[in-house]
Amino acid sequence: MLDNFDLIYTLLTLPGLLVGFVFHEFAHAKMADRLGDPTPRTQGRITLDPRSHIDIIGFIVMLIAGFGWAKPVMTNPGYYKKPRRDDILVSVAGPFMNLIISIIFLFIMKIYILSGVFTNNQSLWNNIYILLFITARINVVLFVLNMIPFPMFDGYHVISNLFNTWRYRFFNLLEQYGMVIFILLAISGVLGRIILPIVNVVFNSLFNLIL
Repeated sequence: MLDNFDLIYTLLTLPGLLVGFVFHEFAHAKMADRLGDPTPRTQGRITLDPRSHIDIIGFIVMLIAGFGWAKPVMTNPGYYKKPRRDDILVSVAGPFMNLIISIIFLFIMKIYILSGVFTNNQSLWNNIYILLFITARINVVLFVLNMIPFPMFDGYHVISNLFNTWRYRFFNLLEQYGMVIFILLAISGVLGRIILPIVNVVFNSLFNLIL
């Protein structure tokens, strides 16, 4: 069972995950819509309503294991004027939205610290600080994770468009077994050891720059 600290930490993590997932998928949908693809609008994805974007299982897995997924936004590159370029723009829109959210919450943290609000209630002040900190960091995690050039992630769409990966057997095999490989990497802790140093560099750089 969770002790009080773990329960509080878990509850403070929920808003960051919710904001990160919803805005990530909204950014994909909005970018595709602006580039001429009506598919996301038809499917009701041009919204910030969490019900349209959250996959419950993926959300719970992210909360427990540190990785997860939302409902993917379906797009049709056939509508784009420049399919390769526009598909890259749609792909990176989600991760960079997470990066923007992280920056926004770090600025909110700075304002919160300077304001001195709730300093007479140390417990409340700490919990709000932790909430802002976790939200900012989680969105950096989502940014880094989704920019990995690996099947299922947005970064793979980028390299697929840049290098026509469908021509190479290695990438065909990677796409075929990508989910199994990803799960093994995640369970073994290798995935964390790969992305954590990158997350730390990005987050610490933003943190030191803003605060």
